[in-house]
Amino acid sequence: MSTEHQAGSAPGAPPGAPPPGRRPIIPPRYNPVTLIKDLGGLGLYYPGQKLVSRSPRRLLHPVSALGGDFVRYLAANGREMREELRLLFRHRPLPRSEDEIIRDTYREAMFNEIEVLRYPDLDPTTIDQTCVIEGREHLDAALERGRGAIVLIGHFGANQMIMPALGHKGYPMNQLSAPPPVWADILRETRTTPLWERVLARRWELEKRLPVQHINVFKFLRPAFDCLRDNQVLGLAFDGGGGQKWTKVKLVERDAYVSIQPIQLWKKTGTTLLPTVVIRPPGERLHRVIIEEPLPWQAVRGDRDEEIRVNMQAFVDRFSAWVARYPDHYLQFLLHRRRVRATDVRPFFDDYPPLPDQMSAEQAVEHLRRAGDRT
Repeated sequence: MSTEHQAGSAPGAPPGAPPPGRRPIIPPRYNPVTLIKDLGGLGLYYPGQKLVSRSPRRLLHPVSALGGDFVRYLAANGREMREELRLLFRHRPLPRSEDEIIRDTYREAMFNEIEVLRYPDLDPTTIDQTCVIEGREHLDAALERGRGAIVLIGHFGANQMIMPALGHKGYPMNQLSAPPPVWADILRETRTTPLWERVLARRWELEKRLPVQHINVFKFLRPAFDCLRDNQVLGLAFDGGGGQKWTKVKLVERDAYVSIQPIQLWKKTGTTLLPTVVIRPPGERLHRVIIEEPLPWQAVRGDRDEEIRVNMQAFVDRFSAWVARYPDHYLQFLLHRRRVRATDVRPFFDDYPPLPDQMSAEQAVEHLRRAGDRT
């Protein structure tokens, strides 16, 4: 989980001018909190990368706890994240206290970010020191059918760990996603700074060293069909911000709008769809990559849209059970979707506080197209 943009500017307006009806935005370089975060990210991804890669993995816990607590302090003790948590659970009881969940969310996000710095050091001989795979028999059985397998995930926990976990175990792994640098273009008006662009570029360099074939979601999707035809594994997330058509599903206690693309791909290819999550409770050393039993296709006669919704909801029901148990694994992504909703074609939830600079759907489509073209 989951884009220079000037889309939406009025014809003839100066480059970068806000479109009619949108307020000007103060450039983020004048935001001291943003500057602190970007300087920290730059230090982490450049001189820090070699240091982290050579350090014992057990040091990740105290370092990520310290870093996560500092980021939480900058975020006013997770004020926005707390609102996302309350909206997600509504009247349902929380699995732990709110303060514990917010604390662990920031710590785990920092832990997972530091793990990215260690990608170049992962290989078939070291991968078992980082993660364990549960449910490989479901993936093996799917590949025995000869039609490939879709590993469907959410931006939950260290979801990217699926790529090295499967790739270094010899599975032909493909990942349909957006390259990190695209976010510099998507958020050009509201977030992007030169320092952050360097961090995103460095992250992309590290991700490209994983044992996976990256498929750019902004480009032609033929490679996604081809890899399944060749009996390979395709990983993709159901909760990204792209897509052209959406369906409404119940995610824990909240109505979410998700792209129907994964379900369409599943139906068109006749492949096996495997719900998959990555979990690592606080203090645990290894990530657990859990591949669940395949999701059966549910036919709905005479109503294609309802059939897609029913099958997407079936997946989200399984995913929601994990979110309800480990909300700290998902809140960082929900906070991200909350903050980028002004440029979303279809915001993830419909209960967000209103924004004065929200793009229309048409503006957002053009915005994403231009960002994707520059990737």
